[in-house]
Amino acid sequence: MLDLRWRVYRCGLPTSGATLAVVAKTPAQASTSDPALSYAQNQMGYYKGLSRRARFAHQAGEIMILLTAAATVIAAALHALAIVTASIAAVTLVLTGFRQVFGPSDNWVRTSRAQMALEHAIRRYELTPEDRRDAASQHQMMELVISICEKESGQWAVEQRRRAAGGVPGAGSAANSSDTS
Repeated sequence: MLDLRWRVYRCGLPTSGATLAVVAKTPAQASTSDPALSYAQNQMGYYKGLSRRARFAHQAGEIMILLTAAATVIAAALHALAIVTASIAAVTLVLTGFRQVFGPSDNWVRTSRAQMALEHAIRRYELTPEDRRDAASQHQMMELVISICEKESGQWAVEQRRRAAGGVPGAGSAANSSDTS
């Protein structure tokens, strides 16, 4: 039961009793009868959680930048003390730096694409009748899931190297997405 709660938490799913029972039924069936499907569902849940966190970080950061920028203008218009105006402007600068350093928008797009690719792969796999899901189709599903995850991880690594080298975050992400060296 503890393992199941960890999986539910890791996937970002609600932990209410009714939902927990539904979630418990599906992974247990999938893990015993179809490990490829179970693995794919776990990976999709992982990327769903990452995508949600990145979306929240992006949206919260953008709203905070807008609010602090507006507060700076208002403080200046009201002839507030210079320290107050400068402090609010400094918060805006820090939030903008956060956006540039951590790139939550890029993370949101990258993890959402991986989540959607996994979801589509799972749906295509589920359309195959269970009696035709042999070892070869399970192997093919595992390879597809691993490929999707490796592609996302490679894109993340390229973006981290670009940021460490002082490059413009997000610049050329699509063009350099195949660069995994």
